Amino acid sequence: MKERKLQDGELYESRFQWKEKRSNNRFMLFLVLLLSAIVAFTSWFHVNFSGVQVSGPSMMKTLKDGEYLLMRSVYGGEGFTYGDVVVVSVEHYPEVQEENKHKPEGEETKFLIKRVIAMAGDKVKFENGEMYLWKDYQSGGGYEKLNEPYAYYASRNKYKCSEYTVGEGEVFFLGDNRNYSKDSRYLDGNSHLAKLYQATDICGVVPEWAIRYQTPLEWIFFFGRN
Repeated sequence: MKERKLQDGELYESRFQWKEKRSNNRFMLFLVLLLSAIVAFTSWFHVNFSGVQVSGPSMMKTLKDGEYLLMRSVYGGEGFTYGDVVVVSVEHYPEVQEENKHKPEGEETKFLIKRVIAMAGDKVKFENGEMYLWKDYQSGGGYEKLNEPYAYYASRNKYKCSEYTVGEGEVFFLGDNRNYSKDSRYLDGNSHLAKLYQATDICGVVPEWAIRYQTPLEWIFFFGRN
């Protein structure tokens, strides 16, 4: 009499086919959910982040000329705070447009990358080799010395920064490389404008993690651009 294996039984086959189908369904569901999550994240990322390239030495030693960075988009003069590294759109200013006429093609000034020091209602000054900030000076209080581990001075004795009062809708920013930066210091002749920039000119914030992990992020998102 021919021996019949258990695997040949209809009950065994039906049960294990069902298990195999259930396993395949779970795997397909996992793939669909994973793909949906990737698509959703990619869409969110492209809406909220974009790339920017550093041009010039004004943010050394924090950032180097030629580096690519990720920036988070901001709108309407909101979404940034004190100490943030920001991207400022300046190409719409007539003063900048006039200056760009005398620059080679491809080297025009369109954006600035600087650090936010003061905002509307604040006062700022440079005294005894240190930056001081008076937040919301109209409410009382006084100046406090800023802790600026990011700031680099080739010579503090040659650095000039007058006292500035930041008006409504304005922002005061500086380059980390203080002796070699065109920023908000129009009273000292170190600005493209004869006034403070508007907070609405800020179009992006470079997050701290984007600076800290700049090298691997540049390799991932900007490979082949250099």
